[in-house]
Amino acid sequence: MSTISGEAAAAVPTGAVGWRPWGRDAFEFAQSHDRPILLSINAVWCYWCHEMDAGTYADPDVAAFVNAHFTPVRVDTDHRPDVNARYNVGGWPTTSFLTPHGGFLAGATYLPADQFLAMLDEVRRAYSERKPEMYEQGNDILRQRREHAGRVSAGREPDAGTVDTISRRVAGTYDAVNGGFGVEPKFPSAPMLRLLLHRYRTTGEPFFRVMLEKSLDGIIGGDLRDRIDGGFFRFTMGSDWTQAQYEKMAEDNVALAGVLMDAGIVLDRSDYLQVAGEAVDYICGTLYDPAAKGIRGSQGAHSEYYARTRQERSLSEAPAVDPFCYTSVTAQAASLLLAAAWKLGRPELTAKGTALLDCLVTASESGRLAHTYSEAGGLPQDEGDLLVDWAHLLVAALDGYDALPGGSERYLQAAERAANALLERFLDGPNGGFWDVEAGQERLGYLHAREKPLAENTCAAAGMMRLHHATMEGRYQQTARHTLSAYVDANRDYGELAADYAIAVDRYLHAAVEVTVEGSPGSASADAMLAAAMSLNDPHLLIKLAPAMMEDAPAQAHVCLDTVCYPPVTDPAELARAVAEGGTVTESPFQNVFDLLG
Repeated sequence: MSTISGEAAAAVPTGAVGWRPWGRDAFEFAQSHDRPILLSINAVWCYWCHEMDAGTYADPDVAAFVNAHFTPVRVDTDHRPDVNARYNVGGWPTTSFLTPHGGFLAGATYLPADQFLAMLDEVRRAYSERKPEMYEQGNDILRQRREHAGRVSAGREPDAGTVDTISRRVAGTYDAVNGGFGVEPKFPSAPMLRLLLHRYRTTGEPFFRVMLEKSLDGIIGGDLRDRIDGGFFRFTMGSDWTQAQYEKMAEDNVALAGVLMDAGIVLDRSDYLQVAGEAVDYICGTLYDPAAKGIRGSQGAHSEYYARTRQERSLSEAPAVDPFCYTSVTAQAASLLLAAAWKLGRPELTAKGTALLDCLVTASESGRLAHTYSEAGGLPQDEGDLLVDWAHLLVAALDGYDALPGGSERYLQAAERAANALLERFLDGPNGGFWDVEAGQERLGYLHAREKPLAENTCAAAGMMRLHHATMEGRYQQTARHTLSAYVDANRDYGELAADYAIAVDRYLHAAVEVTVEGSPGSASADAMLAAAMSLNDPHLLIKLAPAMMEDAPAQAHVCLDTVCYPPVTDPAELARAVAEGGTVTESPFQNVFDLLG
């Protein structure tokens, strides 16, 4: 059997797959040797990825066949979310077979060596015997992806009906027995939890509170929560929150800590606040990289370790943590820590949140943002910056502007810089919405077709609305309107996963109510005022935080409705009355399903 030829042969140990990084060199090799690309998308946290490496790819027959007939390319999903978005076939590890120009041929997730060898031979023969047909298939898929992106185009205005429709979708997936959404496997689904909290706070409808509390009770009471080391696992195999899949994702933990923190205040649930604090401790203790000033992306799975008792774990080495930090996750964590300093009464978290934010703000001053970085520096993003990083930096900079008066001007400038990068390099001006990768780059494979992911577009639109409120520049609000309009119909493709979009639309439809809470974090008066502010029923609620002007002074709140500001109030009940004329409780369109279920 032949082996891999050319310049790669010397670098590949006998019996090992000759992996190449995603890039022009790999594609040129595939084209010059007329070999299909075997694209492996894996992750450092992925248990079955390691199993496939240790078993399937370590098999000498598999390695020899791959090296002889394919161009093997390895991509880390966290490093290249743009590649993963286009070629993932339903999980990790993903094995996608491509034409030498990047057209999709076939794919699978985990396969043992014997089944994988059979698939390798089938793909090899199909490519050899039906090459024109295979190329046409790959081109058809590319055309379909372009057509799908083209349907995301501004049209009619978003309205309250959009919010209600998405809320109904979320309610339709609710598990009334166990809480949460869907059946097996059970993911925590932070965006849907955020929508339930938003809808309960703005409507007062008990229907939303019941769904939210039952879901959060299941999350903190089941196997998803690590009661020893802290934090949350990625999902559970059981619909009743049992049989955790043990990897921990930074983004999931940041999101769940935020939901629990806000729900704990609004619903007066001290247990939610306690678990939120534990998740914050996990993020700061395990995922926070003080040298790189970033948040590492994950902690890997290790079933034997997590099955041990507290004492046994203390004597064991914990599963490895991703050595890299990620800009988008670090931005979200900075926002969380700045808010937690107040909401959890832990002012020491301000320093950590500020360090994270300052690192990203400094990096953005060059006009570029590496998606992945470490103490040694950022990994090159060969095909340009990513929308996800600039969108989350925009929001984090505004959170810094609202929470850190000493750095307000710098953070507002950083927010404007991020907004300008989005407008100049990612915006689809004629049609609305933002592309996931920037313009002007020469791209490989399906990266030729830029796409408009809803989650990142929602984040960018929300940031633009807040920046408009801070600067009163009309172009930011107009961009938000255009972006949200582009998904009035297209959000249907996302089903209940459009939950954050529903929140953004609800905020767009209402003038902002700005409440600045001034006090000492953790003091009784500050906690009461913050709780009163967070319980206000206006959909577009902006809460700013400021230290007390005088030590031990009682907390007070300054309220501005649109462009009208009121005298400060010191009584939480007065705060509610001051805002009452500017916001009313919206009547719920739902029939209470709990009346039907009994």
